[in-house]
Amino acid sequence: MIKIAFFVEGKTERIFIEYFLDSYYTHPYFNVESQELRGGRAKIVTKSNYEDDNLNYSFLIFDVGGDGSITGTILERSKKLIETHGYNHIFGIRDLYPNTREQLGLVNSTFIKIFRNDSILENISLIIAVMEIEAWFLADYPFFLKIDNSLTASKINENLNIDIENDDLEKYRHPARIIDKIYKIVGKRYKKRESDSHSICSHIDFDDLFLNQNKRNRIPSFDSLINKIDELE
Repeated sequence: MIKIAFFVEGKTERIFIEYFLDSYYTHPYFNVESQELRGGRAKIVTKSNYEDDNLNYSFLIFDVGGDGSITGTILERSKKLIETHGYNHIFGIRDLYPNTREQLGLVNSTFIKIFRNDSILENISLIIAVMEIEAWFLADYPFFLKIDNSLTASKINENLNIDIENDDLEKYRHPARIIDKIYKIVGKRYKKRESDSHSICSHIDFDDLFLNQNKRNRIPSFDSLINKIDELE
């Protein structure tokens, strides 16, 4: 059985990864358990469904609940997860924001330096969504039609003066604000609430997001996540 842990910085990332795993793998051969980590305490928010004896994959998602907490929490928990509990790989998933694009290399290198003298580094990957994970949502922009059937690409482009079909999505400074502005066209709001994340993720065509290389090319950070997971198969 392959065991993978994800450390994410909030509910939006946690919910995206839950939907992603549910689409990428086949029931009943995998489990997903999610926990919120607050003040050093873990609270289970999504329970696993199946007995371990029947599994090919087991996933554990830790929502660490805040910018800047990913590295420290991985440092605190990774060795035990890998050496005691048999996890094959650990992913840290965080937004680049509030850092700038110019600091992407620094954020990556700083993370690596923390683990450079530890053999478990080869079992750890940091995935940085540039600038926010909402850029990954925008790659599947047809989902807006499921929010409101008037939200065509041409209407979005006209109202926001962007090219949602062709823009480099990782150049948007605040992808979450782009989504909010698109919602406002039809009198709605995107406020990064749990219900907002569930609504969007339930409408994303994950199969196309996995298989459509053009979409993946527009969000290289997501593409690197998929490629690394494929390596673990």
